[in-house]
Amino acid sequence: MDFSVALFSPEAANDPYPLFARMQREAPVQRLERYGWWAVSRHADVSMIMKRHDLFSSETGLERMRPPHLDDQAWEALEILRGRSMINADPPTHTRLRKLISAAFTPRAMMKLEGRLRRITSRLVDDIVARDGFDVVADLATPLPVTVIAEMLGIDPARGADFKRWSDDLVELSRLTREQRMTPEQTQRLVASRGELVDYLQAMIAVRREQPQGDLLSDLTRAEGEDRALTAEEVLGTAVLLLIAGNETTTNLIATGTHLLLDHPEALAALRAEPALIPNFLEEVLRHEGPVAMLFRRTTTPVTLSGVNIGKDELVLALVAAANRDPAQFPDPDRFDIRRDTRGHLGFGHGVHFCVGAPLSRLEGRLGFTELLGRAPPFSRVEAPAWGDNTSLRGLRRLPVRFAR
Repeated sequence: MDFSVALFSPEAANDPYPLFARMQREAPVQRLERYGWWAVSRHADVSMIMKRHDLFSSETGLERMRPPHLDDQAWEALEILRGRSMINADPPTHTRLRKLISAAFTPRAMMKLEGRLRRITSRLVDDIVARDGFDVVADLATPLPVTVIAEMLGIDPARGADFKRWSDDLVELSRLTREQRMTPEQTQRLVASRGELVDYLQAMIAVRREQPQGDLLSDLTRAEGEDRALTAEEVLGTAVLLLIAGNETTTNLIATGTHLLLDHPEALAALRAEPALIPNFLEEVLRHEGPVAMLFRRTTTPVTLSGVNIGKDELVLALVAAANRDPAQFPDPDRFDIRRDTRGHLGFGHGVHFCVGAPLSRLEGRLGFTELLGRAPPFSRVEAPAWGDNTSLRGLRRLPVRFAR
């Protein structure tokens, strides 16, 4: 069976796991004829794809796919605004780009940041507990990481709503471009949104070139000007990546984690009684319902996965969320267990592309849940979870809850 349509259907966006389980059983490596891609769902294969960058390149070319309905002038403008980052690069380029920002996310850097992050979290929870209820997405999961990454970059956190909108629109643009099903209205809006973000960042970069400060954006412009380690395109691309990756993953981690606790009151009670379980709870959220559902690679040579031969220069869709529920790796994989041994989960990636911001996301998640569960009264959901329709990055659009006082 060709799962091309089912994989990107509204049903799969709402709950992809029955489909993933079927794919693992019936066709763990199969060609999606509608797109000409290969879909891979077993943990051993997905892990290999992520680890073997020599066989599976991150330079897929997908970011160069032209959106439908885009005229030549708009396409040329979009190409200029694109930027380049380590997410679509292989070593040694990837190594060079990653090295320039990795110091900002070391354990030592997180220790220095923790006090400021705790104050931001406490202020958000102050506002939350003063009301009768709140939206987990809008009131905690979004403003916490957006504020932190904005401050780290040295840009105005007051523009948080714009940053979130720009980030969501960029993710949507990439999804609809590769699936080739945008309307003219969507194309126009999403390309305009990308232009707004790039204009803003380029203005900030210009300021930092003249007046460097102690922030990540200044570090990037310094690497471009003094060290010649970055091109102007790479400065822009890395700034865009940091802004998006700095909020999308953690937003979905916190919102989805809260949703799972509401679905599993025994886990919620356990975390309230024993906050030391929160770090392992976060790892189980990443495994059970992680933000990154799938990613692309391009083969550099003919390869064989689960007995299926794939040629050179083929696009491979690694189904990360499916791999994280592979029964061969995780017994009883559909069970949510905050005490589970989660070693081997791929929620933050694997290999050279393991998420450089993982320490920050874990810290934000730990402090967010420590503050919320430690200070907020019991709460319950107001409505059924509203999942976004993006099948690549899985997250909730909203999660309103009400306090029981």
